[in-house]
Amino acid sequence: YFKGFMIRVPPGEATDFPAVNKWFDAMEELESYQLTKSDYYTHAFDLPPQLGGCRYEPGCEPYEKAINGERTLDGSRGSWELPLIPHNGGVEPDWTWAAATDGVAQREAVERVSANHEAIVKFACRGAGKKGVPPVMAPLSDPNAVPSEVVQSAVDACLRMVLQALLEGVESQNDPMTTLATTIVKEGGADFAMGVIDSLAYLRDRVGVPRDMKLPAARQLRAHLNWAIAKLSDAKDAAA
Repeated sequence: YFKGFMIRVPPGEATDFPAVNKWFDAMEELESYQLTKSDYYTHAFDLPPQLGGCRYEPGCEPYEKAINGERTLDGSRGSWELPLIPHNGGVEPDWTWAAATDGVAQREAVERVSANHEAIVKFACRGAGKKGVPPVMAPLSDPNAVPSEVVQSAVDACLRMVLQALLEGVESQNDPMTTLATTIVKEGGADFAMGVIDSLAYLRDRVGVPRDMKLPAARQLRAHLNWAIAKLSDAKDAAA
């Protein structure tokens, strides 16, 4: 992320560090390690405040963008877009031990959000609210932020649609989400719709691993939130 230096590689790929990769493979068989293992994205944002900052090196930008969900390593698409590319395009090995069968990751994401749905909706609405005072050093942390109450019902509806898509697939929810997005824009206006988009993006960027869920579930939730954001953006652009 900061150095553009890749040590850990997906299974079967060539590496200059085979022994280090074997060590990681062995570590990931331990339940104690599995329960505490984080992902690159979470590390990249929780380390700088603890260390007083991290220095970027030339050549790191493609890895930074891929880990942040902006672009895949080849630059062809967003790395947090559906369908998800295995191993995030080669940047970060998938946790096959955490999602051995289809649907496990999606169901974990739904369970984790459903378990605290009301509080999560309010948390997401900080994206359309007011920043906290005083600010804190961690860029994704704002414990004093004030959530917007205006967009709360719309964010709630979108998040329910996201959970339904996680369970049933986005194909079954494309039309309902498009209708919801169109209604939000028509009844609330462009600024209101932007507040909903900002709220979903705020939540997406703050899904932590392993605090909130394991990486496979986090990848699914982030990507499905982007699916909803794209629908809202399309409806907003169409009404412009």
